[in-house]
Amino acid sequence: MRFTKPAYPTVHFSEKCLVKCPSCDDLGIVLTELGKYTIPFPYNHKSKFNCMNCGLKNENKDEWFGYVQGYIGRSCGICGSHINFITQPTKEPFESAVVKCEACKREKEYSIKWYRFKEDKPTDPYFGLELWLQTNIKGKILWAYNKDHLNYLRDYVAAKLREDNGRHKYSMITNLPHWVKSSKNRDIIVKKLNKLDAELKNKYSTQQ
Repeated sequence: MRFTKPAYPTVHFSEKCLVKCPSCDDLGIVLTELGKYTIPFPYNHKSKFNCMNCGLKNENKDEWFGYVQGYIGRSCGICGSHINFITQPTKEPFESAVVKCEACKREKEYSIKWYRFKEDKPTDPYFGLELWLQTNIKGKILWAYNKDHLNYLRDYVAAKLREDNGRHKYSMITNLPHWVKSSKNRDIIVKKLNKLDAELKNKYSTQQ
């Protein structure tokens, strides 16, 4: 099998994201109208969420349910040297952290600024909701925004011949982790993606 599909960026698949409702934990959909500029991240986009079960709706682009990452960048309150501190991504931000200055080795508490974290997490990029299509493979999470995204990913993993002409730094394939591209994981990844596909079909059939 040969993989010859275009080098789509991940954002290409993000106009429809299947997610877990923050209210009832059932299947919801985030629909997005992408703006003119989409790479590396779409600007001026319009997104709306709708739960297929409880009917919860959300079009508030300022509401974020996902991971955040904290940053402290300032002068040391003791010696004046620059401090650069970054937290691990979390869903439970806190107001401050005690940081040791690398120059004077003294510790002091500083307030933290928090920013939305959208990298390598199984969440949609617009509201930060947990993706419906995700699976654990050897302790690592593989995810897809929707069925088209899942099919594209499965076709790539299943292919023994992969044409890389035309790939660019923002393409989904370029940015896949090595363990996904490794041939030794091909069978288990395809098996897991097939299972996700079957579960999704069953979910839709029960709602009709």
